[in-house]
Amino acid sequence: MSSTVNLLGKIALGALLAGVSLLISPLAAASEDEKGTPPSSTSPQAEDPRRSCPAAQQARATGESNASSPEQCDNPSFYSSWRRMTEREAASQPDWLSPLATTSGRIKDEFRYDVWRQTAPGGSVISTFGGRKGLEFIAAPQVQLLLGVPSYIDHSATLPSDGFGDLPLMVKFRITSASTSEGNYLVTVLLSATVPTASRPNGAGVAVLTPTLALGKGWGKFDVQSTFGADLPAADTQRLGRQILWNTTFQYRARWKLWPELEVNSTFFQEGKSAGETQTFLTPGLGFGRLRLFPGLRFSIAAGVQIAVSHFHTYDHRGMLSVRFSF
Repeated sequence: MSSTVNLLGKIALGALLAGVSLLISPLAAASEDEKGTPPSSTSPQAEDPRRSCPAAQQARATGESNASSPEQCDNPSFYSSWRRMTEREAASQPDWLSPLATTSGRIKDEFRYDVWRQTAPGGSVISTFGGRKGLEFIAAPQVQLLLGVPSYIDHSATLPSDGFGDLPLMVKFRITSASTSEGNYLVTVLLSATVPTASRPNGAGVAVLTPTLALGKGWGKFDVQSTFGADLPAADTQRLGRQILWNTTFQYRARWKLWPELEVNSTFFQEGKSAGETQTFLTPGLGFGRLRLFPGLRFSIAAGVQIAVSHFHTYDHRGMLSVRFSF
């Protein structure tokens, strides 16, 4: 009974975090068209800054031709300017769905919450609630920030104790990109970090930096996304080691908003107790979305399982569930 109560409590925690994100999501400000759809270069709406001016919109609704002065539309609010900027940034890149394990090179406004359940070689089960995700938002042209939620880690064994993990943070800088109709590609550099807010073994005990290069190219409904990075602990490398990370996703945009994918996730251990070892997983998955819930809010979900295919591996299987709210 106690384990059932604990599980329900963790699920409730996840729902609470998602609910908080919905309260701060700008539901009424975004347009009804999907952000991944690029505006037509010949469309007058794309060239008319007054279209995004609230006063101009009110004028059109009431039929008053002079209801808004040029000064009103030339000096929009900070929020309106930010929303227009994020819409431009979203429209200038591919509209692929984010993979399960491979970090997307797209910059976006999204709250994401992942759940993992993995089995270690010895048979113990570890459940992770949060998956090192959280609130992602476009802070400036070509720049996205992630303010993550510390994951809650549940161990099937008595030891180690359950608890929260380290705080995840990330900054993305998109070097170049093209929308689906104008090239369908992107190149992004990322810097992820975990702040040591948790005690060992649920936390690393030291800060870990992960610089990463993300590349992606699409051909029609098919796309390939790949990342190459490294986990670099700030200290205690003999215990934690250093790892090279290489992830590649093959993804297809099918009918009914379905996104089947296959990922190859590899880790090359350079230092520490596993130095010289390599582990590789195949990760089949299926995504669904983005489903419009309200004006300015869309929902997507993805699920899959990582399957160890290398002789050396730190866990056998990892079931993954990812819930996203895009705004």
